[in-house]
Parts: sequence; structure tokens; C-alpha cells
Amino acid sequence: MKYSRAFTLIELLVVIAIIAILAALLMPALNSAKNQSAKTKDLSNLRQILIAVHVYSVDNAEILPWPNWDYGGAMPDGTRRPGWLYKPDPSAAGTNVFDGRSSLLWDSLRGGNVLFCPMDRPDQSYPGDDDHRAQQLSSYIMNGAVIGFRSGFKSNAVPVKLSRMAPGDCLFWEGDDRKAFSFNDGSSWPTEGITIRHANGATLAMADGSSGYVRLADWRQEVAETNRNRLWCFPDTVDGGDINYRHDQ
Repeated sequence: MKYSRAFTLIELLVVIAIIAILAALLMPALNSAKNQSAKTKDLSNLRQILIAVHVYSVDNAEILPWPNWDYGGAMPDGTRRPGWLYKPDPSAAGTNVFDGRSSLLWDSLRGGNVLFCPMDRPDQSYPGDDDHRAQQLSSYIMNGAVIGFRSGFKSNAVPVKLSRMAPGDCLFWEGDDRKAFSFNDGSSWPTEGITIRHANGATLAMADGSSGYVRLADWRQEVAETNRNRLWCFPDTVDGGDINYRHDQ
């Protein structure tokens, strides 16, 4: 008589252990591939946003779009002005206050995936912080340098002309998704930080229409500099910072 031989318990455990080891070895490679794919999509998204910014500026006497440095509300003079990402809607509630269809770039971008990193979760909750992001329209944030940062907001300043920015000046970056306040509106100080979801770094876009990648350590080094650089790039001050507050948030 012939008998079929079954796996012993030890043999079965060895097979399971081998499978677990192989999965552990493959997981970093899979995560890296996923991250690289998302980063590539971010770079493409930011280039498309910059194209829309350039088209808008050409049709607007070279003046850049308002960066939505408005906390989702009215300006000091009571106006609710449209910006690159949205126009505040006082009749709405919650995230609907940020009306993306009334943004200055809507005709070019039409919202959607071009405004999001594939790895971002704009509707995530923040235990111990705000319950959620105030605006959930984009993973990307515009540099407040285009209106002179905080002083520009208080004076309701008109954005500078695109031609006054240096080619390498940073206009957009991926906001720090570890903090809800990074997305209280559509603009930020460089000191408000970047995401670290891409191998401890983020993507960013420059005035000349190019996009690139920066590690958190390099970002922090540039933020700490007291001279003008690609982050501190307001054209009307020697150090590129705020007229009154310099490089302080």
C-alpha cells in the first residue's frame, strides 16, 4: 500500500517563517516604489499648477494670484478675495467655506487630483489638535512671500509680479500634514514646515516652472538662514523676509 506524506507541524512552521522573511524583505522595496511613484506624481502636479500660475499672470499684467493668506475669511478691509486655491464663502459652513470653484486658477486646474499628493489624506483627523484640516482642497501650499508674508496679509497687499521673482524662488511646497494648522488656508511661512512622507522630505515648485525635491534637514537649514534664499524671497526686502517681522512667523 502507498501512503501520502503530509507536512509535519515543524515543516509547516518553517514554511510560514520563510514566507514572513520574504515578505519583510520585499516590503521596503514595495514601499519605496510606492513612494517614488507618489513623488513623481507630485512633481508633475506642481508643474501643472505652475503652468496655470504663469498663464494667469500673463493675463493679469504679470501679477501673481493671491495666495489665500486669509485664514478662510475676509481681509482687513472686509473683502473676501479669490485666491489661487479658493474664495471664502461666508454663507457656507465647515470645509465648504473654501469654495474651490471660485478660485483664480479653477478654469485651468478644475480642482481634482492635480491638487493632491497620492499619499496624502486631507480628511484625516488630528487627535489632540484640530479635529481636521480647515481646507481640504490641496496638499500644496503657496509661499506667502508673494505678498510679503504677515505684513502683506494685514495690509491686504497685491501680490508681486512674477517677473520680480528669481527663477529658483519657491512658490509652492507640500504642506506639513502632521499639523492641521498647516492647512488653515492656502498659504504659509517657510517656518510652518513641509511633509516628510517622501523619505523624510517633500516636493516643491519654483517660479521658473520647475519642480524638485528637498529633504527636511536641508529645508530647516534654509529656513534658519537670515539672508535671502529660495524660501525667503519677498522682492521688497533685502533678506527676502517680512517687512516688519523679518524671518519670524
